[in-house]
Amino acid sequence: MVNRVERAAAAVVDPAVFYLRYTVLLTVFFFMSILRNVQFVYNKIRLRVFSMTYFPNNSPRVIRDDVNKLAKIPQRLSCIVNLRSDDDENGGVNGVIADIAELAAWCLSLGIPSLTIYEYNGSVKEYLPELKRYVGKNLLTYFGNPPPNFAIRIPHLNVVVQHSEDVAIDLEISLLSRVDGKPTIVELTKTISELSVNKELSLQDITVDLIDEELTELVGPEPDLVVCFGPVLDLQDYPPWHIRLSELYWEPDNTSVNYAVFIRALQKFAHSKVNLGK
Repeated sequence: MVNRVERAAAAVVDPAVFYLRYTVLLTVFFFMSILRNVQFVYNKIRLRVFSMTYFPNNSPRVIRDDVNKLAKIPQRLSCIVNLRSDDDENGGVNGVIADIAELAAWCLSLGIPSLTIYEYNGSVKEYLPELKRYVGKNLLTYFGNPPPNFAIRIPHLNVVVQHSEDVAIDLEISLLSRVDGKPTIVELTKTISELSVNKELSLQDITVDLIDEELTELVGPEPDLVVCFGPVLDLQDYPPWHIRLSELYWEPDNTSVNYAVFIRALQKFAHSKVNLGK
């Protein structure tokens, strides 16, 4: 009789506990949703204000005026861009090409000699002639004729294309994708292992400096600043060896390559300090 009463009481209590917990979780979810939406609206308004404050106006002089008070600017800049859907505004491969052309013009306006573009799938690599033509056309808009000279480099394919062959290069644009990250490190590890097994490389020769030298040769030098043009800080398998000392910057809820985020990244970099461990 006692057990039957206890079971009946438990049957009454369990639904009450369930609905209490359900109500608490639903309330927490509700307030978190409100908080996230408020945060989203705030970030969008903030980005809009930045966009109204900083506008390049296709003028290198305006761009230089925005940074001439900064203590320093990066010499090697890397940007993580996203391939948007073809249905989106400035989407598809053409959108990425347009983004690269704008970034190239901004870098040349500031005298930044090295620009690395990271796109996860490497979609732009198949459209090298179109990219070269579009970047050249955009530089004409900014600088007039003759425009600054540039070269496009694809490290994984060992391909380098120059806009003008007989003129010194003002900007080198490197195109990276996921194959330049962990897969390249794995391939290098296999090669070093094979050389070691075949007695062509001693264990004493396998050092951090050797690995750094080889990866720099295969991928390129480490950037001073990495700008992620996405809503969250997602490195998307960016080559891990190349961001050990790099400054990282992104704006929450930003979904496009825009000048305001570019300038904000340079402002943060100007106030950064690299502390090397002993």
